[in-house]
Amino acid sequence: MSEKNPSRSVFGRKDFLSLNIQDRVLALEEQMINDPSYYGFDTHALRNTNLKLIEATANNTKWEMDIPSHLCNKSGNLHGGAAATLLDNLTSTALLTIAKPGFLDGGHVSRTLTTTYLRPVPKDSHVTIDCEVQSAGRHTANIMGKVYVNGKLCVTCVHDKAVFPTPNKASKL
Repeated sequence: MSEKNPSRSVFGRKDFLSLNIQDRVLALEEQMINDPSYYGFDTHALRNTNLKLIEATANNTKWEMDIPSHLCNKSGNLHGGAAATLLDNLTSTALLTIAKPGFLDGGHVSRTLTTTYLRPVPKDSHVTIDCEVQSAGRHTANIMGKVYVNGKLCVTCVHDKAVFPTPNKASKL
């Protein structure tokens, strides 16, 4: 297990699957944002924000935050790369809501992330980010993410993931 990879650290916790759904999601967020020894690219979009988990149920996570200036382009709108990074991180949390022993408990990595920008998201906008697992199997998963401002859909993504085998099964391969 790599100490530099926050999701592997969380999945490696012995009590991970005994945590309730919300605590699993918050454990990954905590590991990614607040680990002083990890400051990878993915943390830049999430640190120094007021990101808040609103709901975590089977197959779904819902987040809220205000868009800070460090995520915006020169025009004062959410940068496309920042939007993709937010959605990459947050859609991944939806998979934690359905993990169980032998299923989605070994981690996962992005295969594709298709992002569509429908409307600008201005700096300081209060956004809601909905993440929903569309399909998840032993080898791949598909999650949809949507960013809303004032109830209007602004950004969508389809996130395909490769799923790592369960640690015990991986050692038998």
